Amino acid sequence: GCGHGCGHNMLGAGAMAAACAVKEYLQDMGPGHGTVIFFGCPGEEGGAAKSFYARDHVFDGVDIALTWHPGDTNGVQSGSSNSCIQTEYRFTGIASHAAGSPDKGRSALDAVELMNIGVQFLREHMPEKDRIHYAITDAGGNSPNVVQPHARVLYMVRSELAKNVLALQARVDKIAEAAAMMTETKVEKRFIDGLNNTVPNLTLEKLMYKNFAEIGVPHYTDEELAYAQAIVDGYELPGDKLPGKADLYEEPALQKEIAKLSDNGKKPLNDFLMPFNHTGKVSPGSTDVGDVSWLVPTVQASAVGFVSGAPGHSWQNVSCGHTSIGHKGVLTAGKVIAATAIDLFEQPETVKAAKEEFESVVVPAGGYCCLVPPDAVPTKLDDPWD
Repeated sequence: GCGHGCGHNMLGAGAMAAACAVKEYLQDMGPGHGTVIFFGCPGEEGGAAKSFYARDHVFDGVDIALTWHPGDTNGVQSGSSNSCIQTEYRFTGIASHAAGSPDKGRSALDAVELMNIGVQFLREHMPEKDRIHYAITDAGGNSPNVVQPHARVLYMVRSELAKNVLALQARVDKIAEAAAMMTETKVEKRFIDGLNNTVPNLTLEKLMYKNFAEIGVPHYTDEELAYAQAIVDGYELPGDKLPGKADLYEEPALQKEIAKLSDNGKKPLNDFLMPFNHTGKVSPGSTDVGDVSWLVPTVQASAVGFVSGAPGHSWQNVSCGHTSIGHKGVLTAGKVIAATAIDLFEQPETVKAAKEEFESVVVPAGGYCCLVPPDAVPTKLDDPWD
């Protein structure tokens, strides 16, 4: 196969490379120097393994969490992300001949459409930066001459804080219930996943950035650059598009520096380290790393695994996943994470500072609010309901 639209095939491999390197370091140092744990966490966005792990106390006893995510830039991630909840709704009606006996039918598809319309009106009355996305996962069948007796729709609700996303989710639930009432159908819902926003940690960001600067970024062959350029030539970038602008690098001074490093955004592969930029701004996406960051001090690197400016979740990203471009990103991330972990073993005062910073943010905010219900189990959309 090829890669993955968000680089998740690279994500785990880079983390494993780091864990193997740290394991060798600890073996050389001898017993009692520390412990490294590799957590396999499938489904960052559509499954949210870390959120389920967090609910079940899998991360208890961990002092520091280090991870990475492929991107089109090299750097250390900062800022926060949105909390989100995914829920699938199933409507059940009564099948009937759509022309001969329409009055005897109760359309589940009508219920889905009415729910969607209700949510569209809700958008006017929710906070400006909240987001609601949906996909119809079952339209009832392919015959218009039948009153559709079953239909399903998947909703993703996003807001910055867990308490806010719970409130917005409750309103969407009411719309689903109202749609069922209007159509005299039955509605059921099942939880898919829930993710918290991310808590940044300046202490760890500084340490990881130092290591990234010392290790350096990937360098590319003429063949790799030509491959990347061919992909870039397939889509048009806005004239002012610079790497990282959508990722919290909006200050004019940072933009000026990035413009110089990136040749005004013309490089097909960004072979430089982004400027250090600790920020409290919120990125609109979501990640289950957020749940970990509410439990232990957490830091993330970003290493180039995609061509510059490619849309997220796109075939352009997929096309780099099993190339030498992606492999170089995996190894770079592994080195950066490993070096940061080794520094933390050698610098207990840095661990202490990271924990103090973590406590200063999380405790006043009321601590971790898990969005995964106690009875929820990891669920795929094609899993049977009953």
